[in-house]
Amino acid sequence: MAALFNHGLCCSIHSWTPSFTAVIKEPVPPTIAESENVKRAIVLEKNVHTLCLEVTEPDADDEITGERDAYMASVLSKYKKSLTERTKHHLGYPYNLDFDYGALSQLQHFSINNLGDPFIESNYGVHSRQFEVGVLDWCARLWKIKKDEYWGYMINCGTEGNLHGILVGRQVLPDGILYASQESHYSVFKAARMYIMDCMKIVTLHTGEIDCNDFKAKLLLHKDKPAIVNVIIGTTVKGAVDDLDLVIKTLEDTGYSRDKF
Repeated sequence: MAALFNHGLCCSIHSWTPSFTAVIKEPVPPTIAESENVKRAIVLEKNVHTLCLEVTEPDADDEITGERDAYMASVLSKYKKSLTERTKHHLGYPYNLDFDYGALSQLQHFSINNLGDPFIESNYGVHSRQFEVGVLDWCARLWKIKKDEYWGYMINCGTEGNLHGILVGRQVLPDGILYASQESHYSVFKAARMYIMDCMKIVTLHTGEIDCNDFKAKLLLHKDKPAIVNVIIGTTVKGAVDDLDLVIKTLEDTGYSRDKF
């Protein structure tokens, strides 16, 4: 995952890699939901505790035994089977499932940590900053940004990229209103709550793109405040790409100067 920032531009690239290996196929205790036939409900910001495995603490005088290793292997085997089955029918999220990180397995035993700014030498020697900055340079070339005109760092997920990008907008335009389409990632609206920002949700076209007519109407209601606009390159489900040129034109036609967005 990479985030680049240049004159308000934020770019994030996604990659997830769940990988487990186990060979023992023995029954394991059912989850709470399976054992009690509890229907799982999705309730935001509440602990609906219906699907989990119990974590037990070993006694102080416990010794590691082959039986415990076998049990752990069986749990992972069942989990791998579940991942394999779910991956076969996984729809609605536009990321690549065709990957092989076998070449990197030799590095999994090191505690690699790229803490801090990748362009400042760290006192933590076990890092991979030479790769991090190389990837950032590659992303910058895609955007035709010169090496000395951008700053960025590798991130773990799109949420962190959104949080940082919107924070930059908040710092530059502290009185600004955040405008985001209804197809925006949930973390965009989470950022608005975290940073105590006014936020306007814009309707979208059937393609998932931001509807600039609705955008213009909402801009006209708040012309006295700057606009912080979340523009999307690939919405989560539809993969829609907002028309950046049209978004900028809408701002300009509504009377917003470049120092107001």
